[in-house]
Parts: sequence; structure tokens; C-alpha cells
Amino acid sequence: MAGDIKVPVPFETLLGSIAELSLEDKVLLRESLDEQIEVEAEESAETGIEVREARDAYERGDYVSVEDYLTRRQGGG
Repeated sequence: MAGDIKVPVPFETLLGSIAELSLEDKVLLRESLDEQIEVEAEESAETGIEVREARDAYERGDYVSVEDYLTRRQGGG
């Protein structure tokens, strides 16, 4: 949402606020958190895979240095 304001809330305060929620609201919060956790875990796993693939390519010598890339881009290679 555009224009959201984020205010830091101490974790203990957050826990206290959650404890005061109705059961229905706690279930809704849990569902929302589960969705967010799933998305972040998936993104983290994908990033980890990409990093491993990049490291493997580097170890194989399967990469282009910045200098080589710029030379090729300028038509010199």
C-alpha cells in the first residue's frame, strides 16, 4: 500500500497485543503469517539455489569478467 507508515513495535508489546486478540483474529493473523512465511521461504530457497549455481559456474570458469563484458559490448571482442 502506498503511503504506509511503519512504526517499530517492541516484540514483547506485539506479543501482548496478540494475546488480547479474539480467537478468530488470532486465526486470521496465523493464516496471514503462514502465507508470508511461505513466500519468504520460497524466495530464500530460490536465492540460495541461484547463489550455488553462480558459485559452481565461477569454479568451472564459466563467467565473463567485467572488463571482458565491457570490451565485448563496445564491439572490441
